[in-house]
Amino acid sequence: MNFIKFDTRVSKRIILCAVILMAAAAVFANELVVGQAAPDFTFMSAVPAKQQKLSDYRGKPVALHFWAAWCGPCVRELPLISALSSSKSDDITVLAVNCGETDRYVSSFLSKRKLRLNIVMDRDSSISALYNIDAIPQTFMIDADGIIRSIRVGSYTKTELDRDVSAMIK
Repeated sequence: MNFIKFDTRVSKRIILCAVILMAAAAVFANELVVGQAAPDFTFMSAVPAKQQKLSDYRGKPVALHFWAAWCGPCVRELPLISALSSSKSDDITVLAVNCGETDRYVSSFLSKRKLRLNIVMDRDSSISALYNIDAIPQTFMIDADGIIRSIRVGSYTKTELDRDVSAMIK
């Protein structure tokens, strides 16, 4: 009987490559993409104080915006996000997800800057993990059916934000 003889160095390399490819596939399998359903999550709204879910907003587009007060680009962009929340409130819901800061700090930060936003506090980073947030600011435009229609990593300009919002509320 003839046996195929393997070079153990080659076999080890093949096994190592297979393990790396499987690990990479697992990472990318969790990656959110345009056209996919937005992962649902539960949060406590500030006013009125009640438990809500992202899916409660079905029927209306949602801009899901991840930010933090320590993030310079986030701070520069927040007036745009706040203006969107105020001006288009009948057309699109803006949920501003704060990444890991305290209620008191966020409240003070927004008050000093006279910003009005629907804040979602992500104290334990569970929402950020669900959305694979590895950089902020980051915004997901979610259509009325709960489908992700665009993902923006980094700050918006007014023109870019207006373009993405217009595409959502057609």
